[in-house]
This record gives sequence, C-alpha cells and structure tokens, in this order.
Amino acid sequence: MVSVCGVVVATVAMICTLSVFNGFKGLTSMLFSVFDPELKITPVSGKVFDPATPELKRICEFPEVQLCCEVLQENALVHYGGRQSIPVLKGVDTTFNKLVEIDTAIVNGEFILKEGDFSYAVVGIGLASALGVNAAFTQPLEIYMPRRIGTVNLANPFTSFSMEYVFVGGVYYINQPVYDEGFMIISIDLMRSMLDYDKEVSALELKLAPGTDISSIKKKITQLAGPDFVVQDRYEQQELSFKMMQIEKWVAYLMLCFILVLALFNVLGSLAILMIEKEADIIKLRNMGANSRLINRIFLFEGWMISLLGAVIGVAVGILLCLLQKNFGLISLGETAGAFIIDAYPIEIEWTDVLTVFVTVIALGFLAVLYPVHYLGKKWLNKTAAVCLLLPFAVSCGVKNKDAKMKDGKEIAVTIEPLRFFAEQIAGDHYTFFSVVPAGQSPETYDPSPREMVRVGKGIAYFHTGQLAFEQVLLNSIHENNADTHTFDLSEGMIYHGEAGNKHCHGHGGHDPHLWTSFKAAKVMSGNILRGLISLDQENQACYQSNYSRLASRLDSLEETLHKQLENLSCRSFVIYHPTLTYFADEFGLKQYSIENEGKEPSPALLKKVIEETGTEKVGVVFVQMEFDSKHAEQIAREIGAKTVVINPLDYQWDKQMEMIAKALVEYGKAD
Repeated sequence: MVSVCGVVVATVAMICTLSVFNGFKGLTSMLFSVFDPELKITPVSGKVFDPATPELKRICEFPEVQLCCEVLQENALVHYGGRQSIPVLKGVDTTFNKLVEIDTAIVNGEFILKEGDFSYAVVGIGLASALGVNAAFTQPLEIYMPRRIGTVNLANPFTSFSMEYVFVGGVYYINQPVYDEGFMIISIDLMRSMLDYDKEVSALELKLAPGTDISSIKKKITQLAGPDFVVQDRYEQQELSFKMMQIEKWVAYLMLCFILVLALFNVLGSLAILMIEKEADIIKLRNMGANSRLINRIFLFEGWMISLLGAVIGVAVGILLCLLQKNFGLISLGETAGAFIIDAYPIEIEWTDVLTVFVTVIALGFLAVLYPVHYLGKKWLNKTAAVCLLLPFAVSCGVKNKDAKMKDGKEIAVTIEPLRFFAEQIAGDHYTFFSVVPAGQSPETYDPSPREMVRVGKGIAYFHTGQLAFEQVLLNSIHENNADTHTFDLSEGMIYHGEAGNKHCHGHGGHDPHLWTSFKAAKVMSGNILRGLISLDQENQACYQSNYSRLASRLDSLEETLHKQLENLSCRSFVIYHPTLTYFADEFGLKQYSIENEGKEPSPALLKKVIEETGTEKVGVVFVQMEFDSKHAEQIAREIGAKTVVINPLDYQWDKQMEMIAKALVEYGKAD
C-alpha cells in the first residue's frame, strides 16, 4: 500500500498540473477572445487584398459564419499634448463590437467610432496612459500617417503625411500588453481615407455560429480561399504565446514523469522484500512442480497490480480534486481577493491528458518491474537451494565469528574516544569498546542515530561523561528499553570548573563538560572505569587493578613531564576556538582565551576584544579543533602574529594529544 500511495501521489500530481496548465491556456484564450476573432483571413503576400472576390463573398455567406468584419490596420504616429506614440491603428467596421467581446473590456467611456461628423478612437489602457488621455477629453488626438501615394517633398516634409483628428471615445483593458499598449481602434472608413484605399482590407475577421466545429469550417474556408490566403484560429493568431505554454506544460509533464520513476522504486523495494518474505512459499511451489517462469510471473503481476491500482486511484483522485478546484476554488492565487484576474487557479480537464497520464503510469510501471523481477527472481531462485544446503554451516560459522568478535557478548559503549583509550588500557582484552561520537563530530552538538542508540542498548554497559546533552537521551532510551544494560557516570567525585574556582558556564548545567582534558579528571574517570569493570566482572578484578595502576603511573609521569616543560613559559596565555582546554589551563597555570561563546558564532565585537587582549599579551599560539571551522582562528592569528595549530582533544591517542598541545605552547608560546 505504501508503493501504491507513491504511484497515486505521482499520478494525482500529473493530472492536476496538466489541468492547471490547460486552465491557464483557456484563461489566456478567453482574454484574447476580447480582441481576436474566432477565424481570421489574411493574405499570404502583400498587406491588403480585395474582399469583394466571389470566393471571399461565398465565405462570408456560409451559414456557419455569423459575422464578417472588414479590417484595415497600419502603424501610425499619434500625438497628444506633447506626448506621442506609434501604435497599430486597427480600422474596423461597425460589426466589430459584435464580432468580439470588446464591450466587456471597456473600463472608461464606450465603444464608439463615429458620431455625426466626428471620428472617435478606442485605445488600450497602456497607450492611454502613455499619451495621457482618457475618454471624453475635449482635445482630440492627432494622427499622422505617411501618404501612400505621391513623393516626399524634402523642402516641406510635413506635406508627406496625412493628418486626422479623433476623440477618445473609450479605453479598454484586456490585461495583454500587446493589445493594451500597442493598439488603437478607429473606423475603417477613416483608415481608408488616410491610406487612400477604396475598399481594400488587410484582414477579414469571422465570428462563427454557436456550436460550429472550428476545425472543420476552417478547413472548408481554407480550401475555398485558395493558396493566396491564410486562415488562422485564435491559437494560431497568438501562436508564440500558446506554443510557449504548451512547452511549459510538457516540460512539467516530463519532470513529473521523472518523479513517477522515483516513486516506482518503492515498487521494486516492495517486490524485493516480498520475494525474501515468501522464501518458504517459493520452495513449496517449486516442490509442487512450479518452474522459475511461473514464480517470476507471480511477482511480475504483483508489481503490475501495484502500478495499475495506483494509476486508477490516482486518476480518480486527480479528477476529483480538479473538479473541486474548478467549482469551489479551493486553492487561491493570492491572499487578497481581486488581486488577479481570477481569484483561484483555473482548471480545465482534457480527457486526452487524462488518457496520456494513465497510459504513462501503466507503461512506466510495467517497464519498472519487468527486468528487475526477472533479474532478482533468477538470482534469488538460483540461490535458494544452495542457501538451504549451506545454512547449517553458515549458522555455525556465523555463531563462531560472532562469539569471537563480540567476546561472548561483552561489548561496552563509551561516549568519546578518550574514554575508550582509558577503558581499553584498564580492561585489556576482556571487553570490546566502541565510541558513540564518531571522529570529526562535536559531542556537544551530536545527535545519535536510532541505529547507534540500538547498538548502545545491546551492549553490556555504557560509560558516559555525565555532562553531555545527548547522553541523557541515550540513558533514557536504555532505561526504557534495555534495563539489563549497566550505565556508569564517570564524572562521579569530580570537582568541576566553576565549583572550585571562577565560574565558566558552557550551557551544560553550569559545568564545563570537557573533563577529559584534565589529568586529575582523567584519573578520576579511570578510577570510575575500574570500579565499573569490577562490578561487571569480579573474577578479573586483580587484572583490572594491575592495568589501572600502570595507567595511573603513566598519567603521573606524563603530567610531571608537562609541568616541567610549561613552568618556564614567559607568555602563559593561548587562544582556542572552542573552550576545550579549561581544565588543562587550570592545572598548568595557563590562561585560555576562547573565540566561540556557548556554541555561538563569535561576534565582531568579541573578535576585536580577543585580538586586543591577546595582542597586548603577545600570545603566540592559536589552537583550533578539527571539528570546527578554522577561519576565525586564522584571522586572529594573522592579526596578533601567532601560529595556528590544529589539535584534537577527542582523539583516541589522548596522551599524544596532551604532549602535542604542550609542545606547541613551548615552541610558539614564548613572548618575543
């Protein structure tokens, strides 16, 4: 059912997306219908033609043709009050406002082209704004049209233009810039007068009777008009706009097909799991005489049923959602009503699109399971017999390997690598340890995965610092789900920084959590590890105590060595990005300047303060941990002339890191 839901969602998305594109296409067609006729006849060559030919007269007399409007259009210069523009003048006869729905687009004035001896024009709202005119203005527009007949008088070029005056009768708004900003409608008689034409037209625009099949009548008119004329419907008149919408529609369709392919991976996963779950049934079928082809066909039909069921449900849900959107406008275009031409996304269901989506989902679903089922089935069925024969040996070897690896199930989790170092030094070979926080991660921001939480819960014990936030999550999980797992807080008996000295809060209950950077804390934590191991395994108590004594002696020796190295430092300060070495600095009489503050990025003011203070003290070393970005540390090092040193206090080689830190302080920490 999860796989079916994946196919359903992809199918619904395809149906709804294509229907929305169809809705916008219909909306655009509706907007253009205010200005564009249902059919338009134009010449193949030349600008004008004679509309009185027998063929064209017969076309206008067709019963399917309700109106035939003569149109003559040309570019002209329009001037008004110091402003001018060059729109397309569209001269039409008196049937134009019945041919298209231009009356519905009038926002000011009325559709009027002639009244008595006065000529009027209906202009687009963009053109009216450019010229600064409106309906009922008392001053007329000046129209200049180059004379079509005659020669240009270079001495007086003004005589080469015909000039007419027209008043603005109305302003229309179609919300299509090509018409709102670039067209002016005037009387065709006025156009013919300015162009010195008698009866010529540049186009015949037709309105068809209701219920007429546009494609059939277009074909009929094209045959009668002959090769010298082009007959265009509304989509062909705005071919570029509609082609762009179609391209966007099918690009969206292809992208959704890709999403569908991703959804079909769920089907493959379901089939793979099904084949594993039905292993016993497969063996029974083979024992009853079923061959590999029959068994493969069972899983193949299963995959096809998922695709078919998803396609059927998806198409039904998609159509339902489209109908709800179309009738109730569930998803609006904006928060404010009236902000757009329409308030909700337009929807138009085309059954060819529905069929295309259905066939696409079925075809891709069939192809998606065809090869994998045969491939997986062949591999799985061929291995079934071998697995059954080798299973006893595999189980035996697996148990032995597991026992060897897990040391009789004695696996212990520790929070960080330094704790693993201490624990392994004390436990020897009696236990296996693993760290929860991987290398390169900060334990203060680490979030354990469910897999890691399960592994910790399966271990015999968990040694934790007691100060990190995610440890509490692990402890809660262990107490709820793995009551047999022992937990040990290695910070018991610790004197925290802030209790025996000046405060240094890090957002961890007021305590600095970096206990492991202190020799004193390392010894306390090692002692707690010893007690934990003894409580788990009293039989090897002597071994653990002996190993602990060697570790404690090693820590004492290393601490003494570092004291000797660091006691003569002339500059006893250092800079570090994250304040990890607080306990280390206290033990050796050093001063730590931290760049980061409570896990936040340093502010410019803090950086400036650190630079000023450390520059005065001539600090020579800037430490940066490998799990943090080094850009701020490098910036400060450049400003104060110090050396940047990368350290890793979370490394397993804890003693080596302590030696490296001390070495860097000795080498770079002395003042000039």
